[in-house]
Amino acid sequence: MNNIDLYNKITSQITELMQQHGSDWTRPWTSTAGGPSNALTGDHYKGINTLLLNLEAHGKDYSRPYWATFKQWRMKGGSVRKGQRGTLCVFYKPIVIEQPNESIRTVSVMKHFFLFNADQVDGIEIPETEEPVTIQDRNHAVDDVLNGTGAIIHETGSRAYYSPSKDHICIPPLSAFSSSEMFYSTLLHELSHWSGHPTRLNREEGMQSRFVSSAYAMEELVAELASAFLSIQLKVSHEPRKDHAQYLNSWLQVLDQDPKAFSTAASKAQRVADYLLGFHEIKQAA
Repeated sequence: MNNIDLYNKITSQITELMQQHGSDWTRPWTSTAGGPSNALTGDHYKGINTLLLNLEAHGKDYSRPYWATFKQWRMKGGSVRKGQRGTLCVFYKPIVIEQPNESIRTVSVMKHFFLFNADQVDGIEIPETEEPVTIQDRNHAVDDVLNGTGAIIHETGSRAYYSPSKDHICIPPLSAFSSSEMFYSTLLHELSHWSGHPTRLNREEGMQSRFVSSAYAMEELVAELASAFLSIQLKVSHEPRKDHAQYLNSWLQVLDQDPKAFSTAASKAQRVADYLLGFHEIKQAA
């Protein structure tokens, strides 16, 4: 399978999800506490693989978030049942290219591999899936991130937004939301926008293009993916934003024109999530 086929397959899955679920398109793959992880190493999968694995788990009704390659399951003493099909995942491999002028250029090439869920394997013992955390625990985890960033947050007004010019976040008070989950999901979304400031991750082009539909819509896609990735890692129930219905057509048009667009957005979103989770990790290590 070449890179074009990989991008087209991923884009096809996402397009179908958006068309089927509308503004709730992230809900089917953000319900697993802690996110998918490797059964052998314990490492959590990231970026586009988080989405691909959770989509498969949702569609096949897998009960456990543990995944591994065919070979890794054998190393754990298990065996993948006959007839089971693996789930496509991807990684980027750096390739060194020698130029005619003897200079060297490194490019990243997408490669693919297949993972099998624990529910597809016999002869293994897997720990019980983590129970969803309580709302009190959830508050502590998210607040650690919020406090660690030092972001200026004003709980006031009737709408949530990040102001690039003033570099602050405004959000209605908790009491204005239908649930704590909606409040924290919204806050993580706006914090994802906050990360794009020129002094942080510098996504200024998309953030300053609010009235250029495609550019701003893609910044919204990055923020929505980032907040979903953060919700999975912080074990917060992610609540998709209803106002994203207005961006669906823009996202679908961009995906139709550029099969790489979603993978690019997912990569940027993972960078956002890693950046913000770093504040939580620093707090935990202190």
